[in-house]
Amino acid sequence: MHLQYKKTNPVGKFFNGIVNFVLPPVCVCCSSLLPANSRFVCPDCILKLKTVDKSYNIFQDRVHKVEFDGNSLSLYWFEEGTEIQHILHALKYTRMKSIGTVFGKKIGEEILSRYPEKYDYTVPVPLHKSKQRERTYNQSDYICRGIGEALGIKPLEKCLSRTRYTKTQTKLSITEREENVRNAFLVNPKYADLIKGKNIILADDVITTGSTILECARVLKKNECNEVTVCSIALAE
Repeated sequence: MHLQYKKTNPVGKFFNGIVNFVLPPVCVCCSSLLPANSRFVCPDCILKLKTVDKSYNIFQDRVHKVEFDGNSLSLYWFEEGTEIQHILHALKYTRMKSIGTVFGKKIGEEILSRYPEKYDYTVPVPLHKSKQRERTYNQSDYICRGIGEALGIKPLEKCLSRTRYTKTQTKLSITEREENVRNAFLVNPKYADLIKGKNIILADDVITTGSTILECARVLKKNECNEVTVCSIALAE
């Protein structure tokens, strides 16, 4: 995987050169200087990321009372203290939003190579309003933008909303997880007719238990979407 810089205009390139001279870009994982053709993550750290096998399907592995089936795609396995945790931390908490766009493009490229479906829109898993105010942005919006750039489709960043705050899923049973997020998401009425019969890519930064993103997928299907493919940068083992 080569993380390439986007082309810039001459003025932007000039100012970027000044910034890079004063603050040379370093890897978010190991803090080593980045080579000219890399962005955010050095080649050595990219090689350390554990990729999720293409045959893995979260619907088949983690859903028990599944209401529908679909495609799923995660790039890397998540493990605490490893390079992928450093990448996601930088994306979520240090305002390095473009990390989401870069890895979103990678997800889009993988979708193109794996699935024959023609997709219409990308939709991010939403944050609760209080969490978005605290963080000032939703990292999944930027993942969707990257996917959209790769596939030439539009992200619908306000298609879903989170109607209530949900507690962390990690210490809950499977049944408790499902109940915790049940009816916690809603399709924005402005988008209800737009997404009917459409193929949707639903994206998040990391899938942990799977309950949250699959509840979002259920809500989209309830709104009569045709196909919903769920995807993420990382997947917890």
